[in-house]
Amino acid sequence: MTGRKQLRVSRRLDMIDDRIVKIRAGPEGTAKEFSVHEAILRESSPFFRTALDKKWREGRSRRIDLPQDDGEVVAAFLDWSYFKIIASRPVSPPELPMDDGEFDFLARLYCFAEKVLVPSFADDVIDAMALKTDDVAKDGTRTFPSHSAITLLYTGTPSGSPARRFVCDMYCEFGISAWIPKESGLNHPEFLQDLVRAALGDHPRRSTNKHSNYPRRRKWHKCGPAEEFLQLAPLGERAGEAS
Repeated sequence: MTGRKQLRVSRRLDMIDDRIVKIRAGPEGTAKEFSVHEAILRESSPFFRTALDKKWREGRSRRIDLPQDDGEVVAAFLDWSYFKIIASRPVSPPELPMDDGEFDFLARLYCFAEKVLVPSFADDVIDAMALKTDDVAKDGTRTFPSHSAITLLYTGTPSGSPARRFVCDMYCEFGISAWIPKESGLNHPEFLQDLVRAALGDHPRRSTNKHSNYPRRRKWHKCGPAEEFLQLAPLGERAGEAS
């Protein structure tokens, strides 16, 4: 049966046992430590499964150090590993739509999913992003990933990542020009390339032979376009008939 998670599975007597692993996340001085069932880690992630191999120091000491990873991100991943939920909502979300940091946090979760090799976690993060875009505020508006969330995603994912396609689709379908920061340093160059490709994708309405451009030439003049020149003209219209 497709479309739903498998309900009936083989019996697993050793799924949860008393073997505990310590995970220390974050830089020295501010690191957070978590106690996790080894079986849960092994079940959830090939990354942790390999790290816990007895031939590695982490496997022998039953301690995994993640100094480059944020403790809140690791905590959210562990929440998901146990309960299959995405704990990303702010504790006190604003009433009106604004950049409350959730998209940034979700982007970091997605990048962590890439690191620990858990595609099902990545997919659930995308589901959470999609749900957030569907939230409608009291004033009827919705929010979408900002340039900071997009930069995080593009920095932590490879070319062709589904997360990259998601943000490009959101911008193509719902975006306005104001979403693109004027400061070039705030825009990830690969995102702009992907966005242009997505916007110029195969559209049936486009044809190189569909209309003539000369009659609307003043749209691109420095001296100011006239309104009558902004409309598309049939290809059959003679250029000499234009003013």
